[in-house]
Amino acid sequence: MDTELRNWYLSNLGIVQYLPRSEDLVALPFHVPVDDERAKPATSSVKEEVASVLELVRETTDDTAQPAEHLSGKETEPEGMPVPAIEVPSFRLACWQPCDDLLVFNQLEPDVGPEPEQIQLLSNILRAIGRLPVSLPAPELIDWPMAHGGDVSEAAARSLLSVFLDARIKKRGVLWVLLMGEVAAELLCPSESSYPDALGRRDEIAGGAKTIVVRSLQEMLKDPSMKAQTWESIKCLVNQP
Repeated sequence: MDTELRNWYLSNLGIVQYLPRSEDLVALPFHVPVDDERAKPATSSVKEEVASVLELVRETTDDTAQPAEHLSGKETEPEGMPVPAIEVPSFRLACWQPCDDLLVFNQLEPDVGPEPEQIQLLSNILRAIGRLPVSLPAPELIDWPMAHGGDVSEAAARSLLSVFLDARIKKRGVLWVLLMGEVAAELLCPSESSYPDALGRRDEIAGGAKTIVVRSLQEMLKDPSMKAQTWESIKCLVNQP
């Protein structure tokens, strides 16, 4: 595992390290600029970075985590009866950070980039809440499963996204996270509510940020009546820092 990546991750977790004087901690940039406004994945894309971070999560968990029965309060399964991991279907999440305090996740079909109509709708939404920059940055694309293979369970997907989100909160001071669509809600919303029940819900997550679950851009374009529901959920951001 890359030494700089390990040092960066452990430092963000608050784990004290004793390093040689020649070794400094490094802050990793997660933003991957994309020239095409339709956001083609770059060869050196965010999925390669988060793949490395996910591998680090596994290593760190193996080294430092308590036994499962201490974490959950439940007895572990008898030997020879492992609990099967739930696989998550393939998905793509587009992530925008139009300003320091806001992250937006919108689910997409695998290998499909945002359509111009979706980008225009998102721009209108951001303008309405006072967070549209002069130029909306191209999204970062997070694909699952990762290209390198490995664990494809729901827990692994949650770990990947949790590390990505935690890094943004600490590095950029994110306060609000819009979760647009069922996949984003199920993997990033801290509540265990179903997608329909979670719509409009605000939940606090680690680092002091809050999530808001709304319909995906695709759903709103298919049924424009959902735009009003989304507005009711996010209008609180108009007067928020």
